[in-house]
Amino acid sequence: MALRIVAFAAVALAAVSLEARAIETVDSSIDAVTVYPQGARVTRVARVRLAKGPNRIALNGLPGGISLPGVQVDSTSGNVEVRSVEIDLVPQRDAYNAEIGRLANEITELQHRIAAIDDDIATAELQLEFLKGIANDSAGAERLRAAGGQADIGSWRQALDMLHEGAAKARSRIREAHIDRRQLEGSLSVLERQLHDLRGRNPASARLSVLLHADAALDTDIRVHYLQSNAGWDSGYSAYLDTRGNVLRLTHEARVRQGTEEEWRDVQLVLSTSNPSGRMKAPEQDSRFLDVYDPVPWADSEERMLSRAMAMGEDLSATDSAARADTRRVRNSRTVSYSPLERASISNSADQAHTVPLTEYTNRAALVTRITPRQSAEAFLTARISNDSDLPLVAGTMRVFIDGAYVGRSTFPELLPGAETVLPMGPDRKIDVLAIDQGGEKGSQGILSSRTTELTDFLFEIVNRHSTRTAIEVLDYYPVSRDERIEVTVPRGATPPESKDFEERPGVIAWRKQLEPGENWRIVHQYEVSYPGNTVLAAQR
Repeated sequence: MALRIVAFAAVALAAVSLEARAIETVDSSIDAVTVYPQGARVTRVARVRLAKGPNRIALNGLPGGISLPGVQVDSTSGNVEVRSVEIDLVPQRDAYNAEIGRLANEITELQHRIAAIDDDIATAELQLEFLKGIANDSAGAERLRAAGGQADIGSWRQALDMLHEGAAKARSRIREAHIDRRQLEGSLSVLERQLHDLRGRNPASARLSVLLHADAALDTDIRVHYLQSNAGWDSGYSAYLDTRGNVLRLTHEARVRQGTEEEWRDVQLVLSTSNPSGRMKAPEQDSRFLDVYDPVPWADSEERMLSRAMAMGEDLSATDSAARADTRRVRNSRTVSYSPLERASISNSADQAHTVPLTEYTNRAALVTRITPRQSAEAFLTARISNDSDLPLVAGTMRVFIDGAYVGRSTFPELLPGAETVLPMGPDRKIDVLAIDQGGEKGSQGILSSRTTELTDFLFEIVNRHSTRTAIEVLDYYPVSRDERIEVTVPRGATPPESKDFEERPGVIAWRKQLEPGENWRIVHQYEVSYPGNTVLAAQR
């Protein structure tokens, strides 16, 4: 009987010991943060002393927004196994006051206004899609009408004006809405920070309970990794061009922002181009089916709205793609991580960005002044460089300095190892540009089959005001015919270009020359377009 009592006491003592270890709370601190373009992975470290066998520890004060699928726990020791992880929310006990209520109401109102702006943007984008659909669907029918000799030129022009006006209004609404949204987001961030400071701490925090198993008694570091969505980084560059030595020094820096529930103090920062929140597999491809139908006569009102659909459809597609280009980020399959040598501290103010220097590159640059005289009387300096490093350079904004002087802001494209790009360096004010329209002629020829001819005749004059030889590149175009009835010819007196289909753009031509100081370069740009006299010539982009 005494033996049973002793055995029962030993089991009870072991249970009490395990239960004591189960409620042990340890302190943790943020040691490292990996920041992605959208989101961040935070690593907390806690130093613990473990007994042999099962151990349960608790970590308090983690952000209330974390979820179990995004949490990972590990140990720096290979003799420790993580058996289970649990998360409990600890509610905010601090009482709300009138000021907290006022801020909360203002935040809610701003959130509603931002949601209304998002609805307006979606509606305007739907209108653009509707106009594009009208244009694309009616293109085939319009061709049939023109081939049958039933084209109404007046209706074409009226429809073109109507579609252009509708698309322009929709794009204007989208631009204005984005501006309003950014202003409201700035006000919302300020109010959220005021509310955070007034409460003193967050409405809820998370308590992490971890069951560990140690092969032997030891001291080790336990690391807790979790994801945060309200953070990110983007690239910024400063380009310092030395025009005497044709050298471009490029400094690359990261702008890190975060509005999470905690500050990152003295952390090891890693900046990654990976996107853990992005798509993990290719989109599914649906089937596509074709059918034919007999065209039906259009009503007069439909003719006025839908004629010239083919030309307008291409215009809408081109401009809409350009309008979205600013909001779409295209990433390749390569992932790059930057690890600054020094530890950093990042405040959790979403409207403030912290700049982190990354690396510096020095490149030989081929300098060319580029001119498009029929579009602008300004000349623009460009610098062609190649990425000689073994890492891709991510896209970002770029500040431009020429010979120590700040000249403006531009963009730096994504550049893979070994690839080349042409960087815009701003206006070259020592190159004079003059485009003279010498009065192109329009006439007709033929008796049985009349044809209309139109001659374009320009004289370009380029003068180098630099004290050194300067490479000049002048761009223009020969129109490209999409109809075999349209003929484009170049008179013998025109100055032949050095290249055609410049940068694989059909019809775009380039003249190139090294201009000596004070030299005046004259380019005669001529071309003649001939087409049937009973048709109307339409120029499209």
